[in-house]
Amino acid sequence: HCKEMRWLIAQSYDSTPIDICVIVDKQVMASPEISVHCNSKLVYPKAKLAKDFTWRMPFRGLIQGIHVTDYFEIRSEYMLGDFWFPATINLQRADGTFQVTVKIPDGSGKFRTTDFPVVRAESLREAQTKLPVAVPSCALVLSVPVANPLHATINVARDGVASEMITHFFNRPTPSPPNGIEKPPGADPKVSFNISKDRKTITADVGYATLEHFLSGQVRTVSRDCPTKLNKIWCVQIGPYAKHTIELKKDSMKSKIVTLSVDGEALCEAAAEDIESREDWWECSFRLSGQRILEWNLYKNNVDGVPTDTKGQVVQRTVFAHQCSVSFVDNINEATLHIDDVEYKYLPDFVEPRAEESLNLSPEGLMGSFGLMAPYQIDPDAPAGLRSVKFGGVGGGLLGGLCSGLFGCCASPPAVTDSLLATTEHAMIIEHAKIAEH
Repeated sequence: HCKEMRWLIAQSYDSTPIDICVIVDKQVMASPEISVHCNSKLVYPKAKLAKDFTWRMPFRGLIQGIHVTDYFEIRSEYMLGDFWFPATINLQRADGTFQVTVKIPDGSGKFRTTDFPVVRAESLREAQTKLPVAVPSCALVLSVPVANPLHATINVARDGVASEMITHFFNRPTPSPPNGIEKPPGADPKVSFNISKDRKTITADVGYATLEHFLSGQVRTVSRDCPTKLNKIWCVQIGPYAKHTIELKKDSMKSKIVTLSVDGEALCEAAAEDIESREDWWECSFRLSGQRILEWNLYKNNVDGVPTDTKGQVVQRTVFAHQCSVSFVDNINEATLHIDDVEYKYLPDFVEPRAEESLNLSPEGLMGSFGLMAPYQIDPDAPAGLRSVKFGGVGGGLLGGLCSGLFGCCASPPAVTDSLLATTEHAMIIEHAKIAEH
């Protein structure tokens, strides 16, 4: 005689989930009682509803461009004049401030990289548009209608954007966290390259087939099974390093409640009307999202483009997401799984990994085969020009120190740091939504 509706919501994978629970007591159908909890704290004590109940929980949304090199510019509030410097935001804090890496001219035509641990939004702007940084003001809005308290909903309200049902934000990380969805995520998939000092040879820690699959992130079918009439299981591979098991099941043929699980943990447990399914369908959409990392180990160059003996590292991150949808009309064993609008049976098949030699090729070969350009990293403090002669030449002796190199025409070459190559539209990440009957 009770219905419990529970949502477990996290803004990002490293944030603390918010647990919202609504319990509706239907023992007296004419006047059911409700109670509401948030993180085990009582929000609405058990009582009859006299009018529609609405509860808001404000939070700060995530800005676009975090981790993107030089996406922003900064003007220190403690410096005179209207001077803006290239900046990379590394972290957005819960209080709305940022951790920023800034490139500041050192007076000799070079830039020195400096970390600013706390920066207010008022001191930042987008480098391309020159628009000030605005941290979105958002809120979770719980609504319990007095006419039908069994149909409680949570919406995400954002400034200047129409509110959306929380069911539009179902998401799971890929690869799956090794210790469960509520624990810290594991390491992101990574491929490492080593670039020789003369930049004629590049080696990788994987072979051709693995790197090709890694870069494409292609989704492949592994297996599909219908153990009973009440459940169906799909297994998929995303890239070479992630596999996911997606399961749909019901407790009985008469039950309206359907459970969708990803990697053994419930993502959604609800009736069709609870998740805005199409008429006569049970349908749930969610995303599998993650990031790929390319790690380049190289020798830094001075501002003339001459390689030095100092080793450096460039990390490139690409964020990606695959849109998934599971649906059926009457029978679960007839349910279909679509990923990126392609039905499961039309996806390419899983290929057993084979032993292959690690890649060893030229920069031209890497570009021609995979479309990857080996990056450079500039050390603004390394001796250059005549100074490199004084120090015995940097990587190229007298000729290397005096001749203008690849970067000789750059008055202020930027240092290459972590680069986020793509961003996702949705900052809100939903770890788990559960609606169950007792």
